[in-house]
Amino acid sequence: MLSLVVITVLCAIYALTMHYFTLGILRSQGAKDSQATPSVSVVVPLHNEENYALNTLKALSQQDYSGKWEVICVNDRSTDNTLNILNDFATQHSNFNVLSVPMDAPDLPSPKKRALETGFAIAKHEILMTMDADCIPPPGWLRLMASRFENNIAIVQGPKKNFGSNSILHSYQKLDTLGFTLIEAAGFSNKMPMVASAAALAYRKDLFYKVGGFSDLMQYMSGDDDMLVHKMIKEPVDYCYNLEPDAAVATAPVDSWKALLNQRARWSSNGTKYGNPAYTLFLTLIFCFYCWLLVGPLFSLAGLTPWSWWVGSFIVKFAVDAIMLGIGGWRLKCFKLLVWLPVVEIIQVPLIVFSVLKGLFFKNLRWE
Repeated sequence: MLSLVVITVLCAIYALTMHYFTLGILRSQGAKDSQATPSVSVVVPLHNEENYALNTLKALSQQDYSGKWEVICVNDRSTDNTLNILNDFATQHSNFNVLSVPMDAPDLPSPKKRALETGFAIAKHEILMTMDADCIPPPGWLRLMASRFENNIAIVQGPKKNFGSNSILHSYQKLDTLGFTLIEAAGFSNKMPMVASAAALAYRKDLFYKVGGFSDLMQYMSGDDDMLVHKMIKEPVDYCYNLEPDAAVATAPVDSWKALLNQRARWSSNGTKYGNPAYTLFLTLIFCFYCWLLVGPLFSLAGLTPWSWWVGSFIVKFAVDAIMLGIGGWRLKCFKLLVWLPVVEIIQVPLIVFSVLKGLFFKNLRWE
């Protein structure tokens, strides 16, 4: 009977969490009719990105922003043709600058943070905007993001999406990325940001330096987004999510299940490092729910628990996920992705459990 109580509590926590996220999504707003045009420095770190760099640079050069802006590309010890691509492009575009981290720079758990800080150090403008090297921003991205910096707004998180083929691997990532994006949006809208993404994140430069930048985060493999945001919101500032379809940057999916597992493991590697014990406890309980969904069938096959316990738990997860993703897919004009929901629900459980375990107990993960 105790086991049933525990399972019921975990189901309830998950269902209430998804309900909380859904309310946040409904509360989220896109770009308003703002005329704000703060000056912006877009900083893009790159490490062996010769396959994506040129398309990313071209998309950035086509931004329709009327305010002052620059792009700072930071080459982090690339051993391919990335640096040549950057230099060639910068010679043709006066607002593009190229910096390089020295090849003999010491190895770090998080070289991406060092690359970002290298770019921030020469940034001329008041807003720092970050984007990953494999992202394709739409023409209005910079304008729609910058326009949200009105009044006391100091942090703006934007949406992202995956491009790619219609394969199971890429389709999984498209819907999974939608889920992460909606969780981001809900957290910001509910004034309790949980996760953030450096692929489309902007904040005031003075705020970044006021909280000490990445100085106390360098020992972590990730954290250049959500852990930084958690530090920033302790200051008396406002922040918002820009739930605007036309502001969604498209990012490349990984091309193997192994790479996807490693990526998710890197994202989850800081799960026990957050300063708020209540937040860590919450993440632990959600992880326990996923563990139950993974091992529940084994328990039932062994006769330890009735099948109805696991089936009921899975139905709860599927139903609340469908509601949240359906509303979010409608808001971001990608509702058709939900056709993959049954497949994603099955794959997601073992992928999350194993990626969390790998992220927590294996320390050889690196920015690749």
